[in-house]
Amino acid sequence: MDKKPRKLSLHKMIPNMITLTAMASGMTAIRFAIDGKWQEAVIAVFAAAFMDAFDGAAARLLKAQSKLGAELDSLSDFVGFGVAPAIITFLWTTHLAGRFGWITALVFMMGVALRLARFNVAKAEETPNDPLAKYFTGVPSPLGAGLALLPLMVAFQIGGGHIAGLSGGVPAGKFLPVVTNPYAVGAWLVVVAAMMVSHIPTFSSKQIRVPQKMSVPALAVIGLLISGLINETWPTLTLMIVVYLLAMPLSVRHYARKKLSLEQGISDPDDLDVDE
Repeated sequence: MDKKPRKLSLHKMIPNMITLTAMASGMTAIRFAIDGKWQEAVIAVFAAAFMDAFDGAAARLLKAQSKLGAELDSLSDFVGFGVAPAIITFLWTTHLAGRFGWITALVFMMGVALRLARFNVAKAEETPNDPLAKYFTGVPSPLGAGLALLPLMVAFQIGGGHIAGLSGGVPAGKFLPVVTNPYAVGAWLVVVAAMMVSHIPTFSSKQIRVPQKMSVPALAVIGLLISGLINETWPTLTLMIVVYLLAMPLSVRHYARKKLSLEQGISDPDDLDVDE
């Protein structure tokens, strides 16, 4: 006797709907880039990142986790943070570098694919309550996309995001040569791809714990960031990405101390007697 198909309530579909919307946002970013609408293209990628940050939380909140949702999330991340940034930067400037420009786009895309595949495997093999599992291995793909688009965002602040040779372009002399140079941008994409597939431990949102006495200052900082994103979008996003880059050495140091404390059976890494 055939089993009747299980009915799924509408609220259980909300996380997957968010994921599909994020995927659509990534594809829309490519459409904007084809039309030469660079700011809209970058905003669409960050919109996908915003939705990616909440689809998993929505699934846990609604108790709607599923294998389908996990697979959709990876596919959405690949489109929004792998394909879209590679195409955007290629159409913006790296196409001027010929084959080299296209190769760097492919390298970045493959870096995201490998990063996502490794994350899925690590998640499946993750040991419950492992303190080190709270760290990412390598730069996560949403931040990788932000790093890839960093030259473009800097160009927005210098004079519009266009370079000579593109429709609506302005004299290249108004821009920092390195920011718009197709070879420099292409090399930067390769560096970002390497950071994503590396084994560098980086901080994750799982580690964010705000003490109760710091809740008001934390809310003030969040409010300041939101205000900055609304009123000074590109400087604020640029600052956030630069701060993340500067925090990477701290994450490596923190991970090393945490790992050493676990090996020595010390619960608090600050109790370690380590020569600085």
